Amino acid sequence: MPSAPAPAAAPKETQVASLPPAAVKAPTPREPDVYTISFAVGASSVPGDANTNLRTLAARMAKDPALRVELIAYASDPQKSVSRSRRLSTERGVNVRRELLAAGVESTRINLRALGEQSGGGAPDRVDVLLVRR
Repeated sequence: MPSAPAPAAAPKETQVASLPPAAVKAPTPREPDVYTISFAVGASSVPGDANTNLRTLAARMAKDPALRVELIAYASDPQKSVSRSRRLSTERGVNVRRELLAAGVESTRINLRALGEQSGGGAPDRVDVLLVRR
């Protein structure tokens, strides 16, 4: 008697070894590298609410000697006088610089550019404080 056919082999099951997904670490919040200080039209003194940010920035710079700060100052003038807006933007930048110096930032780490009415599409009466690494 012929022997019974051999039972068909069960299909091989493919197994894949894997590690559990790594725990995703929440990103640590970074302090901003750009602060904008808004001024009232015609005003050159640094608003009181800007001092906290400037002191925080100075403390950050004290911890990292590679950081420098660029102050880019803008000003509008109702009579559209280029020289008046340039002069006012210079005063604003110098006043922000003075606050940074008082907070302990070395003068060699501060660069000031007064651009007058050339606001670059932003608010016309402001100083942008940019942290740069050199």
